[in-house]
Formats: sequence, structure tokens, C-alpha cells
Amino acid sequence: MQRYYFPIFHRGETQPDDEGEMFGSPELAAQYGARVARDIASDPECDLDAGTVVIVVDASGAEIARHGVTL
Repeated sequence: MQRYYFPIFHRGETQPDDEGEMFGSPELAAQYGARVARDIASDPECDLDAGTVVIVVDASGAEIARHGVTL
């Protein structure tokens, strides 16, 4: 198990994820990141034109995946 982080880039600013989540593989972490992006997009108040992106990074800071917030 390794810790992965899911900072969110929104309107030119990054909201850090200081806690992260534990996953057994980068693929599982990437799937979770996609689910977070879908959850954000499903919020009726979400501005889909804001260019929001959920970034998946491992404990060393290496980017694993990016998921745009879209329908």
C-alpha cells in the first residue's frame, strides 16, 4: 500500500490534499481520482467551464494521472 494525494486545480489555484488515501496500485489511485472528478462535476453548483482538474500524485510527488471535471 502506498499513499496517494489528490490536489485539485481550480481557477488557477491549487487546493492541496494534505491527507491523501492509501491504495495498492497507481491504477487504483487513478480510478479514485476519476471518481473524485465525477463527484465534483455532479454538484449542481459546479462551474464546468472553470477548468477544474483533479491531479493524482504519489508520495514522492510524481504525477500519476489528471482528470478534468466534465460531464
